[in-house]
Amino acid sequence: MKGQISNNRWWVVLLMLVLPVACMSRSTPVEPKLSDFFPADGVVKGWTKSGDPELYGRETLYDLVDGQADAFFAYGFEQVAVQSYQSDGGDVVRVHIWQLKTPADAYGLFTYNLSGQPEQAGNDGDADPGRRIAFWQDRYFVQVFAFRPVDHAVLTTWAGHVSDVLPKGGERPALIDRLPPGNANALFFREEISLMSYLWLGGENLLGLSQETQGVLGRYLIDGKVAYVLLIEYPTANAAAAGLQALRGGQIDQVVVADLNGRLLGAVLGELTAERAQTMLNDAIKERP
Repeated sequence: MKGQISNNRWWVVLLMLVLPVACMSRSTPVEPKLSDFFPADGVVKGWTKSGDPELYGRETLYDLVDGQADAFFAYGFEQVAVQSYQSDGGDVVRVHIWQLKTPADAYGLFTYNLSGQPEQAGNDGDADPGRRIAFWQDRYFVQVFAFRPVDHAVLTTWAGHVSDVLPKGGERPALIDRLPPGNANALFFREEISLMSYLWLGGENLLGLSQETQGVLGRYLIDGKVAYVLLIEYPTANAAAAGLQALRGGQIDQVVVADLNGRLLGAVLGELTAERAQTMLNDAIKERP
């Protein structure tokens, strides 16, 4: 009897050890690899993969974008996979799938690279017909490049396939909706490096931007002159106040008006009247329901 009881206890202990592991394996799905999202040979007739997919992480991204890696790190870069395809005629297309930390980062990297015309692909598709298609979806940013012009249907087929197999969804950051209407190609950013090509603020991180901040920059054409609305949401009201103080004391000639609403800093820059600038700023930083 003692032996039977001991054996029973042994099975109870064993089950206690095994069951959590089994339950965990069932409840935690394995995340697919980026290379799983690439179209197979023949998705576009006459095109096949050229070589194996290339995968780059934070330590190796410099091998892919020498001198530009920091621009991707600013958007929560995790990894990117690259696959080349070649046609029977020798044309080459490359597909890049970037995995970022959050959907907001994917949207931000998309806006940072925005340069073409609207395209029906993923979220907010952008294209240079025959040369490039880009879109974002969930926490992924996708680029399809042709080394020389090809039939645009080739690019749309690849872009559509990748969009179909990627996780769906992704909402634009709410801060975008605060921009006054009429902006062109609004930029979402977290760090100053993302702003440098659009709006120069001295290059010394005057506003204390970091991965904890969110910002948008809207560009406007008013009476034939360029103006900007800059909005930055800080993690605390004190950080926002420090940003406003730095902006006002930073001798940025373009600033017309700037103010705060709690953790939100707003500024209007460019060549426009103080009255018009104040109206735009008030509309951008006012309390929302």
